[in-house]
Amino acid sequence: MERSSGGKKNSGDFLIIRKLALGFFLLSLVNTFANLFLSDLNLGRVLNLREATDRLEKLVEAEKKRNTNLKKIHSRIKSNPKFYKEKFIREYLLMFKKGEKVIPLPKELWYK
Repeated sequence: MERSSGGKKNSGDFLIIRKLALGFFLLSLVNTFANLFLSDLNLGRVLNLREATDRLEKLVEAEKKRNTNLKKIHSRIKSNPKFYKEKFIREYLLMFKKGEKVIPLPKELWYK
């Protein structure tokens, strides 16, 4: 028997199509679950990477601040090298001029 173009589809064909669609849907759910929890780049690892990225951004920001402070110090040293050379010799090398008397001051009174 031939089927006409306007005839109804067989209920068996509809059932097969429905089962195939359900099967593909279930496969996609299993694949999604496997990718979220069982793969190398799973959800937990992505969250850990995000936390690590946030920590690194904070470290970069701190280093940028430190870099700007060092640039300020460098410009001050370049503007008055004689003063800072003498300061270095006195404070770090603990060397003083002949005949100079040194009176230790409390740390609060030190020049910064």
